[in-house]
This record gives sequence, structure tokens and C-alpha cells, in this order.
Amino acid sequence: MIKRKHIYLIGSILVGLIIIGFIIAHVIYAQTFGNRIEGFSENQFTSYLKWQEIDQTMYPREEVRFHSGKNQLQGFIYGGSNDKGLVVISQGLGGTADSYLPMMMYFVDQGWRVLAYNNTGVGGSEGKNVRGLSQSVIDLDAALQYVKGSTALKNLPVMLAGHSWGGYAVCAVLNYGHHVNAVVSFAGFNNGNETFKEHGVSAAGSFFYLLYPQFWIIQKLRFGNAMKLTAVDGINSSAIPVMIVHSADDEVIPAKTTSIYAHREKITNPYVEIIFYDTAGHEFVFHSKERKAYIIKANEDLQKYLTKNENATLSQWAEEYNFDKIKANELNGELMERINMFFNNAK
Repeated sequence: MIKRKHIYLIGSILVGLIIIGFIIAHVIYAQTFGNRIEGFSENQFTSYLKWQEIDQTMYPREEVRFHSGKNQLQGFIYGGSNDKGLVVISQGLGGTADSYLPMMMYFVDQGWRVLAYNNTGVGGSEGKNVRGLSQSVIDLDAALQYVKGSTALKNLPVMLAGHSWGGYAVCAVLNYGHHVNAVVSFAGFNNGNETFKEHGVSAAGSFFYLLYPQFWIIQKLRFGNAMKLTAVDGINSSAIPVMIVHSADDEVIPAKTTSIYAHREKITNPYVEIIFYDTAGHEFVFHSKERKAYIIKANEDLQKYLTKNENATLSQWAEEYNFDKIKANELNGELMERINMFFNNAK
């Protein structure tokens, strides 16, 4: 018969293990989502186009601010005189809103007004860190609330376009019942918790399952019911056109597991269109094949250059290589034209 003191000992050990588990889970989660993502400084070289590098007279922008929870987010309105409709762009994790500048420019050229914003913990937006995968839908919900309350924007047809983190958000936000005319999701995942779990198992193997309850609680405390939102549920809750763009070789959001595409058989919305590529990848999914080839070749040259010149900077290499940012950011023209028509038909 087990003595009472042994029961207390076992209980104390179990409680201790649970507390240790929470500490370990908190540290891992903080390492994953505990940092801010800053924008590009004027003197910092990047392969992405910067607003300072384009003709600002053709693409002027107005800075706007709105709150998501306790944090004030930074957004920019492009094409302020365009009245065809509003395209709201939701960013991917790892970049900023400016990472999608070529897409913004394209839509402005087609007569659309564009709202692009930095999520919590990104660029000029407030927030100590990016918080987690469910944050993108919370921030997009806040952006659409801002649009609804804006005299200049509230009467425009609203289109959503998002990539990866944002590709999830533009579909999942439909669960909130916003008035949206059409959605395009590039390389989006279906649910934040599911995606976090897949990446966790990939990194830590079976050990991840020992901490999964703690991770679940951490996310529940941060996001509440938002952590349960799925892109497919959002798509099915609406009767609007939704375009899903994905690629078979996407290694970040695998097409066969956590992607929206992987859950396509659960979609009941009859107005869904799927575009599936073989070799477009994740980052390049809305860019041209020529852009992908150019970046690959440039990276190969960069590695050779740095091997020969250990103290060289990226700016020095770019100048010697005559790096072409137009080629390095070229969109898939055929796809973008198809999206433009898709939005036009949804007004």
C-alpha cells in the first residue's frame, strides 16, 4: 500500500515536471516568436525594392495608424485617387509590408487603391514581438475595422490578398463576417496551431508532443478563440470568390499537409478557384520564373564573391554584380492579370 508521504512526493514531482515543462515551452515559444521584425534602413542593402528607390511621384503613399489590441499598427495607403476598389494586402512572416511593394504598384497601376500595413511587432508598428501565427488574422480584423470606420475607404469594394502568414489571415478573417468582395491567398496555411505543431515536430521530433499541452495553453492565453480559426471555415462561411494559389514544392507550408490546398476537399464554397504550380516554391509563388532564376544565379555569384572577399559587404557585391532589383522582384504577369480580372468581376 502506497503511503501518504509517497503520494505527496509523486504529486510534487508531477507538479514540478509540469512547471518545468511550461518554462521550457515558454522559452521555445519566445525564441520562435519573441523578436520584432524591423524594416529596411535606408543604407541597408536588400534584394527587395524600397519605396525610397521607386518613383514616389507615381506611387505616393499616405501613412495611417490604427489599433490592434493595445498596439498601434502602421499602414500605408497607395493610389489615393483611385476609386475602383480597395486591395488590402496582408504580409507574410519574416518581412514587412514593403516586401510586397511590386504587388502594390501593380494594383495601383490597374486603378485600385491599396492598403498595406505592418503586423504587430513588425516595422513601424508597435509590439514587443510578433506574438504568433494567429496574430495575422487578429491584425487583419483590426485593419478591416479601420477600413469600415474610414470615410475615405468604407464605400469602396474590398479585396484581400495575403501571402503565407497573410495567406491564412485573408481567409480566416472571413469568420468575422466582414464585408469583403473577393480574396486571393498565396501559399496560405489552414490553422496557426496546426502549422506550429508541424514545424515543432519537424524540429524536435517526438519530444515536441511532451510540450504540446503547454504550447496549446500558451497560445490559448494569447489568442483566445482566434487560435481555433481555420482558413477553410472562413472560406465556407462566406459566399464570395476565393482564389487559392499554392505550389507543390512549397517547403515552408507543404502542399500535402498544413496548407489550405491540403484541406481543399473540406471546402464547400462553390466560388473557390485553385491555381496549383509545380515549381513556384513558397517565396516565389506569385513571381515570374525569370525572377526565381535570377535570384538563384545571383545567390550563387554572391557566395563565390564572399569566399574571395571575406570582408566585403552586400552593397559592394551588388554594385559589382550590377544587381537588377527590377528583375529580382518581377511578378508573374499572367497570374497578376488573372487576379486583376478576378477582382474586377467581384466588384
